[in-house]
Amino acid sequence: MLISFLSFSALGGADLELRLVNGNKCEGRVEVLYQGEWGTVCSIGWDEKDAAVVCKQLGCGSLVKAHQNAHFGAGSGPIWLSDVACSGQESTFWDCGHRGWGYHSCSQRWDAGVTCLGFVQLVGGDGPCSGRVEVNSGGEWATVCNWKFTHSTANVICAELGCGVAVSVLNGTHFGRGNGQIWAKEFQCKEDESHLQFCPTVPIPQGVCSHNMDVGVICSHFQLVNGSSRCEGRVEIQVSGVWGTLCDSHWDLSDANVLCRHLNCGLAMKPPEEVYFGEGSVQILADTFYCSGTESHLWDCPVTVLGASSCSRRKVASVICSGNQIQVSPFNDSQSDQAKVPVLFSENGQLRLVNGGRDPCSGRVEIYYNDTWGTICDDSWDMSDAHVVCRQLGCGVALKVMDSSHFGKGSGSIWLDELSCFGNESYLGECPSLHWGQHDCSHKEDAGVICSESLDLRLVSDDYDCAGWLEVFHNGTWGSVCSNLMDINTVSVICRHLSCGNKGYLDLHSNHRNLPIKWVDKINCQGQEPSLWHCPSQPWNQASCFEDQEAYITCEDKLQLRGGETPCSGRVEIWHDGSWGTVCDDSWDLKDAAVVCKQLGCGSLVKAHQNAHFGAGSGPIWLSDVACSGQESTFWDCGHRGWGQHSCPHRWDVGVTCLRFVQLVGGDGPCSGRVEVNSGGEWATVCNWKFTHSTANVICAELGCGVAVSVLNGTHFGRGNGQIWAKEFQCKEDESHLQFCPTVPIPQGVCSHNMDVGVICSHFQLVNGSSRCEGRVEIQVSGVWGTLCDSHWDLSDANVLCRHLNCGLAMKPPEEVYFGEGSVQILADTFYCSGTESHLWDCPVTVLGASSCSRRKVASVICSENIQALLSTCFPNLVLTSYPSFFISSPFCSFCPLFFPNIFPLLRLVNGGRDPCSGRVEIYYNDTWGTICDDSWDMSDAHVVCRQLGCGVALKVMDSSHFGKGSGSIWLDELSCFGNESYLGECPSLHWGQHDCSHKEDAGVICSESLDLRLVSDDYDCAGWLEVFHNGTWGSVCSNLMDINTVSVICRHLSCGNKGYLDFHSNHRNLPIKWVDKINCQGQEPSLWHCPSQPWNQASCFEDQEAYITCEGRKDSDCPTSRQCTDKDKLQLRGGETPCSGRVEIWHDGSWGTVCDDSWDLAEANVVCQQLGCGSALASLEGAAFGSGNGTIWLDEVQCRGKETSLWDCPAEPWGQNDCKHDEDAGVVCSGEFPPPLNPGLFSLPWILSLILGVLLFLLLFLLGIQLHKKKVQQQGGQNGKGCIWVKGGKGRDGAVGSGYAVS
Repeated sequence: MLISFLSFSALGGADLELRLVNGNKCEGRVEVLYQGEWGTVCSIGWDEKDAAVVCKQLGCGSLVKAHQNAHFGAGSGPIWLSDVACSGQESTFWDCGHRGWGYHSCSQRWDAGVTCLGFVQLVGGDGPCSGRVEVNSGGEWATVCNWKFTHSTANVICAELGCGVAVSVLNGTHFGRGNGQIWAKEFQCKEDESHLQFCPTVPIPQGVCSHNMDVGVICSHFQLVNGSSRCEGRVEIQVSGVWGTLCDSHWDLSDANVLCRHLNCGLAMKPPEEVYFGEGSVQILADTFYCSGTESHLWDCPVTVLGASSCSRRKVASVICSGNQIQVSPFNDSQSDQAKVPVLFSENGQLRLVNGGRDPCSGRVEIYYNDTWGTICDDSWDMSDAHVVCRQLGCGVALKVMDSSHFGKGSGSIWLDELSCFGNESYLGECPSLHWGQHDCSHKEDAGVICSESLDLRLVSDDYDCAGWLEVFHNGTWGSVCSNLMDINTVSVICRHLSCGNKGYLDLHSNHRNLPIKWVDKINCQGQEPSLWHCPSQPWNQASCFEDQEAYITCEDKLQLRGGETPCSGRVEIWHDGSWGTVCDDSWDLKDAAVVCKQLGCGSLVKAHQNAHFGAGSGPIWLSDVACSGQESTFWDCGHRGWGQHSCPHRWDVGVTCLRFVQLVGGDGPCSGRVEVNSGGEWATVCNWKFTHSTANVICAELGCGVAVSVLNGTHFGRGNGQIWAKEFQCKEDESHLQFCPTVPIPQGVCSHNMDVGVICSHFQLVNGSSRCEGRVEIQVSGVWGTLCDSHWDLSDANVLCRHLNCGLAMKPPEEVYFGEGSVQILADTFYCSGTESHLWDCPVTVLGASSCSRRKVASVICSENIQALLSTCFPNLVLTSYPSFFISSPFCSFCPLFFPNIFPLLRLVNGGRDPCSGRVEIYYNDTWGTICDDSWDMSDAHVVCRQLGCGVALKVMDSSHFGKGSGSIWLDELSCFGNESYLGECPSLHWGQHDCSHKEDAGVICSESLDLRLVSDDYDCAGWLEVFHNGTWGSVCSNLMDINTVSVICRHLSCGNKGYLDFHSNHRNLPIKWVDKINCQGQEPSLWHCPSQPWNQASCFEDQEAYITCEGRKDSDCPTSRQCTDKDKLQLRGGETPCSGRVEIWHDGSWGTVCDDSWDLAEANVVCQQLGCGSALASLEGAAFGSGNGTIWLDEVQCRGKETSLWDCPAEPWGQNDCKHDEDAGVVCSGEFPPPLNPGLFSLPWILSLILGVLLFLLLFLLGIQLHKKKVQQQGGQNGKGCIWVKGGKGRDGAVGSGYAVS
């Protein structure tokens, strides 16, 4: 059975998959995986549009046929979908309408199927977006005739192929004559079709068409919008499938002319600054084009993005093209006429700069005349002439004139000589000169220029090529490039730009320097850009960052192994000066080979080979007499005789066989476990005989695992088998690899597998202290160490780190400890440890919105190293047997105040989702976590909790187990904090464990540093405006620098699938608060909180920069009747005699279900009645009093207080989790609808209030009289009075259990 399938996570985290069965990759029976089970689709209503979405989602192109009636055989299992209704526009099959999951009236003999194949293609062009039009006709490709073939049809084809819009329809055989069939129909597309096959067709008269009439189409990612025709309007560019509006900051006539030509629309009719077609509603793109004016396509023009200033929606590029009426007035070639003015439509006089590298604003000056490019002679060439060239090209002003063919000799004609510009001309054609082509020069005298918008890039180092401080040349001056937000994608683009290989890394350990100008910051490349100039960044600014944020880049030149049996063995080859070459084996040894292995990510070394062990290479022999120490990061850092200097033949080419020499086995990852080393190709365990922490540190460093925190003797990670390494390592920690450490033999018979040693490494370390257990906190990220900012570093975090490093507990509060600034990157990670975690990586952490941190605000800690030794200073006779319960229960803590704030009491917030600053409050006592009762729970108590956790202040107290019921002990009740305490242990309360509560009353809190994320839309789940909850308020998230990696993290965070896109077409809105901008995720982060961004700021961006996200899990909002609904619409009463009585039913996840009567009483019933507008509850009925429902039992153990506005606000078991049957369905009887407000008229409001007060006063007096009468009767020993009592548990005639008021 052949199966093709696509999988992703959507619909609130449910795993959905789509596949085709019993056919091939692109045809078969349609099956869907839902709730863990594969099922089929009923073919009722199944048509081509439904099938087209399936084909598109599976990457199988368009549709050939939609099959019904089990064309590919009947399936088995459930029938998941029926009456599917796709428009054809949907991105995924889940977006289509249907009856609901599992709802159908079908058998599997009606299973739906599809046969997919791309219906249209363009053939014979320079890519998939241009060529002869061919369509699929019965499995064979047929050409399309140009008979009445319209631009609308061409646009549908371009859109279907993801190629933007049509710019040309080419009749005849522009892309060559086809062969075979000719499509016999005329397409009559209207441009609202998503696929060509959905366009209406009519037959073409027989004999009209031949292959001489095969039609061709050229598509473009550029379009003009909002004009009266396709040849005028606002300029839009399609990037990654999304249209954006072009900023007009550098848009000029040359650019406009090229775009008009590109779109087959003639030439520009007006200067761009005189044209305006509105603001538009899509993203503003700051791309700067430098067209000469003669290019055929806009993408042929040089372009830059780096350093572009933000652009308002009013500054957008527009153009009016001539259409097909190309009225060209020739350039005035009479040089005697000094009043030369360039006409709009002439290519003559257009300029370009050549051989300036990747820079469009420097190079040899060339001018277009008589259909050819030629040069300008440097006779009389000066700054006045150069200024005009730079001005005409949109490159600012001239910085330097270059003569004597500085940028290389041109070829062809020398068009101009003896130029005499005044410097204020707009075009070079306005300047006097000799006649066109008259000169007494050779190409040795070609003129050049460097303009102020000229860009250049370099790495500055005294020691290396392809490594050093990154500098950019802008506005005539070299300045630093800043490293903020710079990632591996950006570094790879930089290295490629500089011809220094395809990858590199940002070196944060280098001592910083301080150039006076730091030009640009926050460069954000995707990785595929051809040069750094194409990457967005912050605008040019001479003070873009601080001195310690300048970027130092190390690029890795190309290194490879050839001729081996594995990727980590073979002949060593190096790319240098444009070609691959080999290395001579003179002086070749283990240390040289080890550096090669390390640089290639192949671990350590097994053997260094000489004498062309893997065969003789070819090409240059680049290196000889290589002399590595083993410490080098790259092979280029090793000493050698010089590039190309050698006296060797290729029969002496060197090789290596790499294999990791050491590994850690049996732990929870590659950074912990039993130590094993490679001994002659077999792994041998290492004995703990004199095994030192220094040796463990070398192992951790070699494995890229940071530093050693524990050396574990015995068999902590299990006993090994096989060989035992017979030597003792005597490492000093200056070795780069374990195999470079000195060794001595271990006495025979000393070791056995009972003595196998283990090591635990960590990506955390303390530096600059007097021991490994004190110092400044550093974290290793992607192999690079950074210093932790102390903005949220507290005692709980410090204690966890000390325990993590096997260093006891924190000796002092962090604010009293300082170990210097450090010289590495400052990391703004915020940890929220409770204090009981074993490792710092177990603590919740956030990065989003963190403020920049100075080098003076770095986290530090002094750990005790040994808890027992520390306690002996307080309790000389104490032997520690338990931690931390000893400290909590010890009556002597007051004598050792160091521990009181450290450990008592430890708090955490639970069930707040991904947010560490909201949730159920839990406290640690007697070695277990327990909850706090909400009796007397108020803002004063909550403030202390938030303060102790480093979460700011309390925004809201949550009672009635709002964050779910806890388990285990309820440790505290009747808390009475004043609100100014530092720790909850300072607040009065009942004794530990004394309470009169249940877990229904667990206390919770939302603190000011609480974070939440949502997508806001009236129509969809998993699509909408992105909002973040911060400091107690919802606000927008800005879209600047947001890329597909960031969007994918957002979608995963919201359980909306693994990918999505930023939708720039949605109309913008304007929330008063726009919280955060320039979020830069790498894509692998577990949540958005882990992504760096600019600091929190209520005005982070403009109104048109708020982010609208569409995730792949998008679906229509979960409403029973329409797309827009409220909580009231998702609640109904069924089976009662009135609309305000009946069985309680809830709409959730696409279907109606019931509520179980466990814990169901008047409090829950009141919430239901009020939510439905039915007054108050008269009775809460159990035992399916209104009949048993069907479908899912959605809620159980609902526990309202009665004051909630919606049943969804009440704590309950998770959706769909229950231990009930439908004979336990809950019901209610409500008093009725709330009375409608009285209309003004007979009675005024004051009169009505007076009447009500009078009635209440009468009732009060009446009741008082009754009470006095009852008292008198009781004193006389008379009968009992009457009153209201509460009755629960009685059964009616139908057996239903109910509760309510009765009179006795």
